[in-house]
Amino acid sequence: MATVRQKPQRSAAPAPAPAQERYGHLDWGHLRFFLELVRTGSHGRAAKRMGVDRNTVARRVAALEAELGVALFERGPQGWSQTLEGQELAELASRVEEHVMALARHVDARDPTLRGMARLTTVPHLATHLLPPALPALRQRHPELVLEVVADARAFDLSRREADLAMRLGRPHDSGLVARRLSQLAHGFYAAAATAAGDRGAVDFRADIFLGGEGGASEPQERWLQELAPERRVVYRCNSTTSLLEVARQGLGVVLLPCYIGDADPALRRLDGPEPALHEIWLLVHGDLRRTPRVRAVMDWLDELVARARPALLGQR
Repeated sequence: MATVRQKPQRSAAPAPAPAQERYGHLDWGHLRFFLELVRTGSHGRAAKRMGVDRNTVARRVAALEAELGVALFERGPQGWSQTLEGQELAELASRVEEHVMALARHVDARDPTLRGMARLTTVPHLATHLLPPALPALRQRHPELVLEVVADARAFDLSRREADLAMRLGRPHDSGLVARRLSQLAHGFYAAAATAAGDRGAVDFRADIFLGGEGGASEPQERWLQELAPERRVVYRCNSTTSLLEVARQGLGVVLLPCYIGDADPALRRLDGPEPALHEIWLLVHGDLRRTPRVRAVMDWLDELVARARPALLGQR
């Protein structure tokens, strides 16, 4: 009787490792760098926002790719772009980040002590000219509180804990934040007293030379001025209010300044002329943190500071 030999069967391909085994030793710290690179679209911008150099961003993202065993970005004619795996991971990592941030806010909100750091972000001229005179009072009242002020015009994301509080110009539209208006803010034209404009006491858009913000007219007052007097002669531009103030002191030209800054400088004279609409200063805080003692202390301090400064902020001479 013939013996029938069976053909040896190929062994099945090994099943992929379960997700918990594959990612069990994943360094979740790498995800922060990956998400920032996705959001900014640039190693340089991501590095600036995270306070590191661009090589650190590239190294941490490369380490994440190595741990996952997939490419998250690919180089094309237009630069770097996300792969399909990168897009999927970004969506998942964003959810993880939301939960981690919510947990951090939950823990912070239940800290009964009034010590440690509170981070406030605001535009540079408020950080430079409005806040410093009131800092000794805050220090005396809460000696164990550390106030970190980030002077930057960009809108920091309070939901991601980039800051605890924010003072912004203009009505905010952020979801999930508690916002209230602190004050209005007036602007006016100023020139050194020894200049023709200062001697005249009034602005003349044809005769005077001007100092201004960035040429893109990104600020509301710059857009207003461009519409009002597009033919004015601008001899100096800078995105720093402090620089514009100093150049105006030197008598180089007429400048549009917040009144609380211009009126306080004895070297400058406010000029008669048109005035832009009042701006608004708003205070923002995440709803989970507004009752945290150190955050509440800074909010109360800002309320008192603005209440005392309101006449100056409104340009009341």
